[in-house]
Amino acid sequence: MLELSAVQHDQGPCVDCYETGKARANIELHDPADTGGWPAFAEQARDSGFQTSHVFPLRLRSRAVGAMNLFHTSGQPLSPQDASLAQALADIAAIALLQQRDIGQEQLEKSQSQRALSSRIAIEQAKGILAERRNVTPDNACNALRAYARSRQLRVSDSARQIIDQSLDTDQISLP
Repeated sequence: MLELSAVQHDQGPCVDCYETGKARANIELHDPADTGGWPAFAEQARDSGFQTSHVFPLRLRSRAVGAMNLFHTSGQPLSPQDASLAQALADIAAIALLQQRDIGQEQLEKSQSQRALSSRIAIEQAKGILAERRNVTPDNACNALRAYARSRQLRVSDSARQIIDQSLDTDQISLP
């Protein structure tokens, strides 16, 4: 909930870290000098029982692509070794998130390519059916199919599938 509030109010250690790309450890949430730029966030964090915060950039090379915030209910400082470990965790999280995004993009592109191929196959089949039934060239059949779909504000591939499944009578399609 704190991070959601930080995003909604555009303030907090994660917002600063994302903008600067710099980690900050041992932020005392009761110290106005540490929290001067985000008093509302600090108050909410304290109300949630947190004493300190530590923030680390999720990095892609030298650019911050996100931020990871750690909260403590005690005032115990984060050691340099723990800060290194936290930054390593943030780096691994960044890699995982970016790989997931790339996988999602790849799957989207694959799905779009498959749909385009399926549409193209359906159009070619319908073009052949229309050319054979109406005794015209495949180019004329294709032009007629496009004109039919356009005049009815349909996708050509949908009209083609109707021809294939015989729910569209090819005699309804005007030929040039």
